[in-house]
Amino acid sequence: MTGALLGWDPVWPEAWQPDYHSAAAVASESGFFRAVWDISAAAHDLEPGSDVWFAVSGQRPGLAGHGVVTSSPYAVSGREGDPEGRLHLVDVDIDVLLPPDETVPLAGLPAEIRVLFPEPGGVAALDPGTGEDVRRAWTNSAANGRTGSPHPLPGSLPQQAVRWSLASRYESDPDAARICRAHHGPACSVCGLDPEAMFGPEGAGVLQVHHIVPPALLTDQYELDPATDLVPLCPTCHTMAHAGFPDPYTPAELRRLLAARTVPVHDAVVQGNPITADQLQAEAEARDLLGLRGRGNDTAD
Repeated sequence: MTGALLGWDPVWPEAWQPDYHSAAAVASESGFFRAVWDISAAAHDLEPGSDVWFAVSGQRPGLAGHGVVTSSPYAVSGREGDPEGRLHLVDVDIDVLLPPDETVPLAGLPAEIRVLFPEPGGVAALDPGTGEDVRRAWTNSAANGRTGSPHPLPGSLPQQAVRWSLASRYESDPDAARICRAHHGPACSVCGLDPEAMFGPEGAGVLQVHHIVPPALLTDQYELDPATDLVPLCPTCHTMAHAGFPDPYTPAELRRLLAARTVPVHDAVVQGNPITADQLQAEAEARDLLGLRGRGNDTAD
């Protein structure tokens, strides 16, 4: 499957380019913005399902967004003076556009990507190796602003993996999650936290499940086994698992990260017990005996 960089000038759009800010707002609100894109300058046709990244020019040139080609190329009447009188267009679903001041800077991209960077309106076809280089650079830079999001950044996974929607299909299946917890137990498979044992009934339901099968292995014949393909993780460890690229970190990798720390994991945790009503009353009586009633914050009143 092919991929491409599409040159976009967000300040001076062509007639076939959408307004950048409007497209970004719609993509953020609804999940995608459908656009028509001129790929007449492409070295070869883009297939439906191809990844495209938007290369913006201007004062801050760089990668600004991602989309997916949703149609085969089709020809329409072209500009006056065009030798064939035809334009070759594709439909593109734009799924994310970054704010103009948060684009992935061109200067920080690998040299093999910089030399391909197209001018506004241009198209640079990507071979599989360069496409993965772009995906890696995009994910490592643009994903920094999405820390804590349960969903992968658009463009960070190949489309065949996105079709299986790791976060929404497998990890949010209540029956699969129930089987996973029954098989593995109620504690996080990485750090060992048992939310219900730690916080009581209020901690029930906090534990999440993580799908450990690498995206590249999710074929049309794949069938989920909740007992072996899912593991329980606390929200923090689950977020860290999905921070791995190109595949999520495995529980074993996360445990090695914890074991490699030179500072004990729990040193930053404030130790102690909740203050009981009897303790508060005893403190109030002690203040009375010492003549300190009324000084500072008196929680017994």
